Amino acid sequence: MILQIDAGNTRIKWRVLNGSQIVLQGNQLTASVLGGEPLQLLGVTKLTLAQLSTVAGDAVVTNLSKQLHDQFGIALQVAEVSAQVGPVSCGYSVPEKLGVDRWMAVLAVFEKTGRASVVVDAGSAVTIDLITGDGVHQGGYIVPGVRLLQESLWKGTSQVKVDQLADGNTHDPGTSTDQAVTRGCVLMLVALIERLAKEHSACLVITGGDGLLLKAQMETQADYFADLVLDGLSVEGVSFTAGTEA
Repeated sequence: MILQIDAGNTRIKWRVLNGSQIVLQGNQLTASVLGGEPLQLLGVTKLTLAQLSTVAGDAVVTNLSKQLHDQFGIALQVAEVSAQVGPVSCGYSVPEKLGVDRWMAVLAVFEKTGRASVVVDAGSAVTIDLITGDGVHQGGYIVPGVRLLQESLWKGTSQVKVDQLADGNTHDPGTSTDQAVTRGCVLMLVALIERLAKEHSACLVITGGDGLLLKAQMETQADYFADLVLDGLSVEGVSFTAGTEA
C-alpha cells in the first residue's frame, strides 16, 4: 500500500494506492498539521511506502515524517524538482526554485496527454504552466486565486466586503456588489487562461480546488483532473529525498 500526500497552502489531500487502484482518500486543513495534529488517515492500517509533495513548509515534512515512522514504521519520501524526468525538462534555470506542486502537475499532464498543454492549478494561488509537445516546460505564471483577489478588495476598500464564489454566468454584469466582485474576479482568471491556451495552441488542463469553478465559465474546451499533483508522484523517474523527524 502506497500513501501519497499533497500538502498545499490551505489543504492536505491524501490517498492510498493498492497498485494503481485508489482504495482510501481524505483531506484536512494544512494548518492542523502545522499545529501538530496528526494526519487523519482513517481506515489506513498498513503502508509500505509514503510519498509527499509539499509547498507548506518544513514543519509539515517534520510532523508527517515522525507520524509515519511512529504509526507505520516507514520513512517519508519527499518529492523534489529536477532538471529532467523522462522526456520532460524543467523550464527554470534553477529547477529547485520551481514549486514542486507545479512540477508534479506538469509531469502528470504530459504523461496523460503527451501534448502541448497549458496546465492550470486553481488553488489559493492560480499557477499556469506551459509545456510543449516534446516535453519542454517553458515556465509559467502565478496570480492570486479567486479568494485572494476578493481579499485584495476587502483590504483596499471600506465598502466592499464579499465572501462568496461566483454564481451564474460570469459574462453577465453583476447586479449587486457581491456579484460584481465575484464574477469579476473569476472572469479575470478565465480571460488570462483562455488567452494563453489560444496563443500557444495548446490543450487546456485544470486541477485544484477552484478548477471546476473556472472550467464552468470557459468557452475553451478543458480537461479537469482532481489530483494532478498526486498523479505526478507516480510518474517514473521523479526525484525524492528523505523526510526528517523532529
